[in-house]
Amino acid sequence: MTSSSLPRVAVLIGRFEPPHRAHLQLMLEALEGGRDLVVVLGSARSARTVRNPLSDAQREALIRGMLEGAGVPRGRVRVEAVPDAYYFLAAWVERVRAAVGTAHATLAGFEKDASSFYLRLFPEWTFTPPRFVSRLNATDVREAMYGGRWDDVARDVPPQVLAGLREFAGTPEFTELLADRRALHVLAGAGPRRTRGVVLRHGPEVLLAVRDERPGLGLHAIPEADTAGRAAGAVTDDPALTADVLAGSAVRARTLDNPQRVPGVDWVTHATLHDLPFRPDARPGAAWVDVETLTREPWTYFADHAQGVRALLEDWPA
Repeated sequence: MTSSSLPRVAVLIGRFEPPHRAHLQLMLEALEGGRDLVVVLGSARSARTVRNPLSDAQREALIRGMLEGAGVPRGRVRVEAVPDAYYFLAAWVERVRAAVGTAHATLAGFEKDASSFYLRLFPEWTFTPPRFVSRLNATDVREAMYGGRWDDVARDVPPQVLAGLREFAGTPEFTELLADRRALHVLAGAGPRRTRGVVLRHGPEVLLAVRDERPGLGLHAIPEADTAGRAAGAVTDDPALTADVLAGSAVRARTLDNPQRVPGVDWVTHATLHDLPFRPDARPGAAWVDVETLTREPWTYFADHAQGVRALLEDWPA
């Protein structure tokens, strides 16, 4: 297929945490032949984590900066942010299709490991592998950034990205991430975590914990413990919520076990949805939260908990 007969739109899907020199080279290849480029930002609208330290706006600014530095006109690139859907892959695929908005595109990307499976989820698009091989990966860039090894970062990212990352490293958000990173190392060293979680719903609200420890300090979370009763007790001590009421109000359950939910930590939660006939008082450190925040403000939730609560409420297919 000649370049003139290829689709006029190229699509590149990734997290770009952060974008690096191989990403730039891949984007420049995708733009060849007069094609425009749609960059799909994965893991969008979520809380900052050690694995995903940059906001959607920061990632877009870094991508646009490095492309403009390479002489690419701004109007040839569109950036679309798409949230994850760990427990409903078909929904994520449809979100990407809707964001791109065309059935005729060429899909660019590296087939580097199991994380590249998404390249085969869009059979209507023509997959175009890159003409080059690169060992660069964003994980190494992040580790160099967290370790203050800026010479290593400079080697792997364009100068516009380096400037943005160095600026970010001076912010309170970056300091928070370093503290979360230390907490994750402690959690990972403690071995596997197997917990029971409860999502207590009454009307349009769910009763959630507010994390008082790292990682995810201050974020909404499904209350968890070694038993469902103790998980419920973490968010309410209302005497009317007896073991019988809890057992009788169970609607459905599912396991939250995506390997990236808390990166580096083997943490699996078996969560159950309960429809309560009354609204028990929340304990200090817990809060009744409108379910609309699951889609309106998913960045206020820890790990994959917004997705987990939605999976239970909306009965996502297993």
